[in-house]
Amino acid sequence: HVEATGERPIDLLARIGLLGPRTQCVHMTDVGNQDIETLVLHGAHVIHCPRSNMKLASGTCPVAKLKAAGVNVALGTDGAASNNKLNGLAEMQAASLLAKLASGDPTALSAADSIKAATLDGARAMGLDAVTGSLEVGKSADIIALDTTSIAMTPGHKVDSDIVYANSGTEVTWSWIAGKNVLKNRQLQTLDNEALSDKGRAWRAKLSA
Repeated sequence: HVEATGERPIDLLARIGLLGPRTQCVHMTDVGNQDIETLVLHGAHVIHCPRSNMKLASGTCPVAKLKAAGVNVALGTDGAASNNKLNGLAEMQAASLLAKLASGDPTALSAADSIKAATLDGARAMGLDAVTGSLEVGKSADIIALDTTSIAMTPGHKVDSDIVYANSGTEVTWSWIAGKNVLKNRQLQTLDNEALSDKGRAWRAKLSA
């Protein structure tokens, strides 16, 4: 579209009325200063998928520059085909490290900011920040519990730093959605673990055929 018309995709979205506070712009690995100004003007959100972008070598989202301009940046995973883990903890770690590398600033996207991008900022991007995204009176009880007793998470001097930089991606032990327990001692409560494994093995056989 740019080569044919000279118009940037973000400008096209703005011109036809599709760019606004309910718009989630995913990946955003080819973003210029003009694009950022337009995003700010229209209050659109950016969904950063760092592990997918790295796996596909599709570019780097300028997270530090976007946040400095006032754009809300949340975290996503993309699909299983381009991000095998679909793991929020791994995404937080990758996002923080990649932001530092891309900007040349070791303070870019701190551990606390990375956690916020995965929680409250994600809720903001979906228009659900009045309902979820943080633990507050009146909000939904969407909670995870992490095992912080492993060697990797020891000594626990800075909890936010440990969660983001020392996690192995397997620390989640319990999970509640709107107060309902859906993960207990690492075991799914609403799905059959063995049935899921069987389905995965069946697909492996089909793909290998």
